[in-house]
Amino acid sequence: MRKIAVFLLILLLTGCGGVPFAVTEPAPVPAEVTPEQLAASVWTQQSGIFLVRQTVLFEFRGARVPMSGMLRLDASRGRARLVAMNDLGVKLFDLEVSETTQQQHYLLSDLSRIPHFAEAVATSVRRVFLAPRPDGSERLTRSPRLAELRRPFGSGDVCFTFGGGDTRLLMTVVADGEESWRIRYFEYQKKSAIDYPRGVVLEDRMAGYRLTLWQEEVKRIDE
Repeated sequence: MRKIAVFLLILLLTGCGGVPFAVTEPAPVPAEVTPEQLAASVWTQQSGIFLVRQTVLFEFRGARVPMSGMLRLDASRGRARLVAMNDLGVKLFDLEVSETTQQQHYLLSDLSRIPHFAEAVATSVRRVFLAPRPDGSERLTRSPRLAELRRPFGSGDVCFTFGGGDTRLLMTVVADGEESWRIRYFEYQKKSAIDYPRGVVLEDRMAGYRLTLWQEEVKRIDE
């Protein structure tokens, strides 16, 4: 177990895979931290409605699609809607996603030629913002600089790894017979009482895509 924890720490803190974000500095995990506290620290667990301005690079089956987007996140209801444009202001897609469903309001004809493109984008939105999320019911394991919450997921499990300053969420990993993917979170910043990662990288090994997300601005719009 200790060797696995050391490997995870190296993986998380070296920013491997050529990510364009700063390395997370290691820090001790408080001995008194609980699963409930760790779960509550994840910003998408906050109730309310948020507007997220994003810059995105979506790499899927040989295609590289850079875009900018606005995402409306209704964290209380578990729903998100993303509208994206290219650098010329041309609308690329308009997708609405819940924890279990998705609805395509618009998809540019050029993108519709890429098989399963809209489905991959919707799945990415769901994983980053909606589900799975820690809820405090998970089993907690810890090392001096990492804390992990783990629970069953599908035929395997999902693991949420916390560390760095203030013990924030650094990585989510799902591995079972049907899914194999991970999300890494970088450069946490706190603005208007919202503590969120500026950088997010999602990699799906089985589906063969990678999403690099710059969260330029997150603001609450239901106050």
